Amino acid sequence: MKLIPDTTDPAVLRTDFADDASWCRLCGLISSPIGAEGFRACMSFLNDPELVDVTPESLPERLPKPYQHSFIVIADHRTLAEADAPLLVVNLLDKPGRSFRALPTRIGAIENNLSIGNMGFEDFAEAVDGDGLFRGFPGETEDDYKVTSTPQTQVRKRTSQPQTLLGRGLIYIYKLLRGKSRT
Repeated sequence: MKLIPDTTDPAVLRTDFADDASWCRLCGLISSPIGAEGFRACMSFLNDPELVDVTPESLPERLPKPYQHSFIVIADHRTLAEADAPLLVVNLLDKPGRSFRALPTRIGAIENNLSIGNMGFEDFAEAVDGDGLFRGFPGETEDDYKVTSTPQTQVRKRTSQPQTLLGRGLIYIYKLLRGKSRT
């Protein structure tokens, strides 16, 4: 029985391997900038067929000890088969095994807030709709979770110099090392 690898960022674990195109679309949606601020989810995508049999119930025995993240996201058969691609978000901290489903474009809000402790798992779990799906909080609109660019156009050219002393210092050192500094 293979363990789930410990990752730098919280994991999106693929447990259904029937549709590679759906998996690729899902990864693109999760990693795309969302909303007016362009928030992004910092997630590691685990695409290992040896982990096909992982379930929320088997997580305690499949996670390395210690595991550094408070939650894991599972892309199971339901995720890849349904049009909305509802991902299973599983609590690993306060109430291990507690779960809810979330739309792919909501994973960034979940990850950003849980990773820094700004909100707790229960804040999201208690905000699900009648279908058990987190679509956002009351008062939020679809525009709040709109993909603001495609993964192919995410890289933007810097048009101004860094505004912090540290940023300017790093640019200076980089240019100095490359032999392009004005001294």
